[in-house]
Amino acid sequence: MEIKEKISEIPTAIQNFAKRSVNLFPPIAKDCTYRLLMNKVAWVIIVILLLPCILGLVIYYETEDSRQVQNNDGKKIYYNNDGNLIHEEKRKDFVNQFDLIVISFVAIIMAILFSSELINEEYENKTMQLLRTTPIHSFEILLYRYITGTLCMFGILGIYSILFYLTTMMPSGQHGIIENLNVLLLILKVLLFESIAFMGIFFVFTIYFNRPFLIGIAYWIIWESIVSGQNYQKLTITHYLNSMMFDSTKEMWKVEASDYNLVNSKNDIIATEPLTAMLIIIIITLIMLFLGTRGIAKRQF
Repeated sequence: MEIKEKISEIPTAIQNFAKRSVNLFPPIAKDCTYRLLMNKVAWVIIVILLLPCILGLVIYYETEDSRQVQNNDGKKIYYNNDGNLIHEEKRKDFVNQFDLIVISFVAIIMAILFSSELINEEYENKTMQLLRTTPIHSFEILLYRYITGTLCMFGILGIYSILFYLTTMMPSGQHGIIENLNVLLLILKVLLFESIAFMGIFFVFTIYFNRPFLIGIAYWIIWESIVSGQNYQKLTITHYLNSMMFDSTKEMWKVEASDYNLVNSKNDIIATEPLTAMLIIIIITLIMLFLGTRGIAKRQF
């Protein structure tokens, strides 16, 4: 009977949580967003990210006259001097450069930075102690900050990916840009799940450790960089992000599983099906939020 009563209380609890969120989430999200956008290190990262876009514009205007063009049903298709389609070369360059610079490096740093700003600063400024004395539940303290941090991270990197895509694909003309929008959508999908996963993981590090930035860097270098290329790579987030990349890029151009470290010591392909990879990332994130909530509730001041 007790179990049935608890189950019957779930809809009421969800409704109460939704009502509280309407009142609590907007001011918390506004404050957190302001803090993230005012972070000087975040702006340094943004400025550095914009440099390849500027370089892309310079290269475009310097090489614009060297392109060959062919009209096909009113569409201008551009070729390089070797007779290769420019849009096919540029889409590959876009994915490879974005994977190497943003997905494998910048996104990790940004997740560590944002989680530290939203959680660690609360402890250092003693505001977390005040929050714990209010009727706000530990889960709400974490969840609203997590959602805001994830949206800000994905928003910044998403806008940048669009700008970088446009400046990279400009030499291929309007046809090339429109023809390869599926590549841009792939990158946005990977960025979304990367933001969801790593914000959750680094939030937990920030809650449980006194030096979360160093722990986060060590986790990235040792676990997500080294282990992600070994037999135990399925224990890393990088494996599932690479699986999503591999499944899509292998349909666009010739790419091997080894290019994304998706092989074991026996050289067997161990890529995870994309939908399964997404579900695993979501499950890991939910576990991280649960651990984070427990950490906030039990941490002593």
